[in-house]
Amino acid sequence: MRFINSTLKDDLSRDRMRTAAGIAAVTALCLLVSIGVYTVFESWVRADRARRKAQAEVLQEAAQSAEAAGVSEETFPEQEETMPAQETEEQEETAAAEAVPDQTEAEQTQTEAILSAETQATETTDPNVPVEFYTTVYAGSDINLRSGPGTGYDVVRLIHVGEQIDVTGRTATGWYRTYSGNFVLTELTSEEPVATTTSPTAATTAATQATTAATTQSRPTTPPINEGNTAGTADTSGMTYYGVCHITFYGPQIRSDGTYSITTATGTTCSEGRTVAADWSIFPSGTVLYLPNDPLGGDGYYTVEDHGPGVNGAHLDIFANGSHTVTDCDVYIVN
Repeated sequence: MRFINSTLKDDLSRDRMRTAAGIAAVTALCLLVSIGVYTVFESWVRADRARRKAQAEVLQEAAQSAEAAGVSEETFPEQEETMPAQETEEQEETAAAEAVPDQTEAEQTQTEAILSAETQATETTDPNVPVEFYTTVYAGSDINLRSGPGTGYDVVRLIHVGEQIDVTGRTATGWYRTYSGNFVLTELTSEEPVATTTSPTAATTAATQATTAATTQSRPTTPPINEGNTAGTADTSGMTYYGVCHITFYGPQIRSDGTYSITTATGTTCSEGRTVAADWSIFPSGTVLYLPNDPLGGDGYYTVEDHGPGVNGAHLDIFANGSHTVTDCDVYIVN
């Protein structure tokens, strides 16, 4: 029993010591915090005193300057009375300025929308951009078919006087866009068919002479003419029917030096009744085609020897020395 009582007394003594130590630690901590807070407030008070002292010195210097300038001290109260009013006006202006931004931002947004619409309208009204316009006109003279709406663009080919031109658009600068995507000058065309003369031009004569001197390439033999088979109506049983193609015509191509070229893309010499330009992805060079109703009135056989930027898809451009009407024809591929 004595041993148990001794142990309890020791435990109680230890608990009391721990409690006393905790209280002492808390007390010390509170004291340190109090000292820190006091120090902070004391620094604030000192800073405020220094600021007020500096303001007083500034006011004193201002008063001395006013006295030196001969200004009466009685005017200072009036100034002090007017200062609050000025401060009030400045505050009102500041408040108004802060209230304006919302309206200003809305106006700026509206202005930006208007400018954007005007910019888009300007871009869409480019005078060189063709507007859809469909009609048929005729070449009033020998005119250049160009790749773009301007004399600075490349010449695709020469359109002879009286040749029909299918128009799909026109620009504000005075150019027609043709079905092939090329352009001709509107003032050189006529809405009415133009009578053509039969007298050959120098370029046509040169082309004819060169054609006569050129070696004729081999082609399928034209069937003999009889009662049931006239020229241009050959037996198509051994041919592959392609479909209907749009038929146009081109002549000698003008060079930059003013002379004319009658050389094809394959290096042969253009020959009326034989040479045709086509889209080589559909009709490769050397392909022999048969047109039952030959627009030139020949036997209907043509060889793909040429191509051009305006000849795409189901479109054949036949070399001819004169002017002919654009048409559509059935086309067969000779196997």
